[in-house]
Amino acid sequence: MLFDACYESKREILFAPLACNFSDKPFSKVSKLPKQKPPSDDGLTRYPSLSSPQGILRGLDLFGTFVFSFSGCVTAGEAGMDLLGCMIVGTITAVGGGTLRDVFLGNMPVFWMTEVEYLWICLLTVLGTFFTYSSLAEKGFTTNSELMNWADALGVGAFCVIGAQNGIRSKLSKTVCIVCGMFTATFGGVIRDVLCQRPPRILHSKAEIYASTALAGAGTYIGLRSLKVSPIGRICGGFFVALGLRVAAWKMDLKLPTWAESPQNQIDLDRLESITNEKRMQEAKSLPK
Repeated sequence: MLFDACYESKREILFAPLACNFSDKPFSKVSKLPKQKPPSDDGLTRYPSLSSPQGILRGLDLFGTFVFSFSGCVTAGEAGMDLLGCMIVGTITAVGGGTLRDVFLGNMPVFWMTEVEYLWICLLTVLGTFFTYSSLAEKGFTTNSELMNWADALGVGAFCVIGAQNGIRSKLSKTVCIVCGMFTATFGGVIRDVLCQRPPRILHSKAEIYASTALAGAGTYIGLRSLKVSPIGRICGGFFVALGLRVAAWKMDLKLPTWAESPQNQIDLDRLESITNEKRMQEAKSLPK
């Protein structure tokens, strides 16, 4: 009996560590990761994902950031800016609209200060564009190419929907939410044009409609939401309306009406006429007598 008791006590001492319950605390806390909250109907996932419309929209948002920073860098380079200037203008083109939106809505800090991947996308895109654009342009890959027009349209479609979502989450009126969509999609380009001393394209009829397509996309999203359409339905509706209008705008040269008798239009006509006359005189001089 005494031997059996001693044997049992030694066995407990030796094998007691192996008999502990590893599912108890604190090991269970280490093995369990915190679950991420699902995105709201008018929100985005933290990172791109194909499992939800909000995740797809996040991916399009990052893609649009790349495209806009590319075009902003090219515009700054053509205006004679150095590498730092191209970095600043390229970054502002991509995130400037969303930054203004967050400032107006009182969302501080602004989105790219907490989601730093947006800033890195801008900086890396500008670096690559600054040193490779000349060779890309020789191959036909310019900001006016068909591919870049499509890419830009995708960015406008995503940005206008995301801007409208931000207005909704701030519990603003429907009209203001639509304006937030337009700000997000276009005001980075407005700041770019001002810094590069160009007429802002969304304010003049020299280029096809741009801000109007963002307004239409954001308005579609808000309208479908009012009709209780599902998140995927209203995201797709707002996105594809803006995308379709942008494609139609550059293919059919759609422009908003202006004053035909405005002094600026008359100046443009006079310049066009003088350029035409100069070309005719040069052609006449080059003809054999």
